Amino acid sequence: MPYHDTGHGVRSRAVTSVTQDDGEGMPDDYNVGMIPLLAPVLSGPDAAHAGALHLAPGPRGAIGASTFFTSAALTAFFDEQQASRQIADRRAFVSIWSKRYVASFLLPTLAASLLLQRRLPVALKDVGVVLAEDGRPLGLVLADEGQPHDPAEPPFVRLATLIDHHLTPVVDALAQVSGASPRLFWSNAGNVFEFATTRIAQHRLAVADCTAPAEAILQARERPDGARNPLFRPVIYRDDVMDEEGNPQRVRRVCCIRYRVPGVGYCSSCPIEPGRRHHAG
Repeated sequence: MPYHDTGHGVRSRAVTSVTQDDGEGMPDDYNVGMIPLLAPVLSGPDAAHAGALHLAPGPRGAIGASTFFTSAALTAFFDEQQASRQIADRRAFVSIWSKRYVASFLLPTLAASLLLQRRLPVALKDVGVVLAEDGRPLGLVLADEGQPHDPAEPPFVRLATLIDHHLTPVVDALAQVSGASPRLFWSNAGNVFEFATTRIAQHRLAVADCTAPAEAILQARERPDGARNPLFRPVIYRDDVMDEEGNPQRVRRVCCIRYRVPGVGYCSSCPIEPGRRHHAG
């Protein structure tokens, strides 16, 4: 069921600053509502995600994703955002925004699939996008609570609505308006996907192998049809470098180039060696 706007399309939004969050986590003010079905899996450490998905009609001003992710609408949106923030580098700015966008809905979507065995209706044509007044992505508006998974579904079928019918057109649209490679945006999405999968595996409701479908996708170099899998190993864990807690350092395979935005440094998973960072860019 296509989503219909509750507001008046893509609105101009006042903008003040860019924070330095890496996009995987979600601050408390991302809570825009609650789908009762998700309450058991979005509590405790993940409570900040509880309102990331909202049932239609959703908050006033929500924008149909099919309308928002068009070339004209996105170009106007990022033109206004960059002008208000006085940021010149479109590729870097759109990269940062894309991480926050994917982070705004991916963990609850994956949690529903892996912990509740529920396929949520997150195809781009079926959802609305919720934005804060400063343009930050807050989450999605869904038409309904979705349908149960078939337990026998292979991983790429199980998550086809998310990957093929949401992430793929979003990546294509962002690459087109930014001039950056689709590989950058797939890396951003994969970074959040891997983070969410790891987080879900530690959930109190997690059972043995519940995250196996997501992990299989992250480890598959190719899709079942032989095409390249853009979510293949977006991060690695370096045994030769330890993080502050003494664990192998988590490192992205592709830099998100957020450091190109003034005042925004390198992310904690940056693949650029520390000794080379002052020469980067």
